[in-house]
Amino acid sequence: MKKFLTFSASILLSGLLVSCSIFSAVDPLAPAVSQLEVVSVKRTEITVSGTINKPDFKNTRQEKKSGLIREYGLVYGTNQNLTVEVGPVKVLGISGTLPLTIQNETISGLLANTQYYVAAYARNEGGGIALSEIVSVKTTDQPGIFTSKVSVKVAITGASPYDLDEAKVVASGDAQTDVTMETFTISGRGTVLSVSSVGGTVLKNLGVVDFNALTYLNLLNIRDYKTEAISILMNTSTANTVIAFKTKEGRYGKWKIESLVGKDLTVSLIAYDK
Repeated sequence: MKKFLTFSASILLSGLLVSCSIFSAVDPLAPAVSQLEVVSVKRTEITVSGTINKPDFKNTRQEKKSGLIREYGLVYGTNQNLTVEVGPVKVLGISGTLPLTIQNETISGLLANTQYYVAAYARNEGGGIALSEIVSVKTTDQPGIFTSKVSVKVAITGASPYDLDEAKVVASGDAQTDVTMETFTISGRGTVLSVSSVGGTVLKNLGVVDFNALTYLNLLNIRDYKTEAISILMNTSTANTVIAFKTKEGRYGKWKIESLVGKDLTVSLIAYDK
């Protein structure tokens, strides 16, 4: 009888402990944020990827109390002591079910040649907020090359529309047109190449200069780009004239007018990433 009472008491105590565990308060958990992967670094942009996962909940009550994601995104700055409250932040969403993927998200408008610190963050309904490990990234001094063409022939037919970003002739009326090119003859002087701006593209005739020595920063520092047409009298003195440009898409570049034989214009061009 004594053994039975002891056994019963043991079961009752165990039940009470389980009951207390069931009804005891639980704390919400913050989301689990993976370390960011740096996808690309440019002059004024950083692109990253990452994942926001479920934390290791002890039970369904803790999961329910933690709740759904109420905000997630990226926090960044030039100081490694990052906080969402101070920012700056790029909010990627205000709700979501875990896991959430941060895929190739770009932070733009940054300073060139500058050290930045970036982390992912997430906040849930329970008030928990978590930051990923901080990654350190330095933006580049100059952008990469978007298009590069060396001594290619361009057939001039009427007012030929030309896309400086892609360095190619396009169809008439194409939205990618940056300039139109046409030729005409001045009696007693020779053939003139006329280049007209389209859609806000700006140009600067630099004359005969060293095309290879002209850097992106040189192009960036030109202050008198204009939309006015450029006319070049094609002869041995003007061969290898260089035109600096900024397209309506925002790309800077350099364009070398090498020669014109009949209707075939030979050019070299480099357009830089934005």
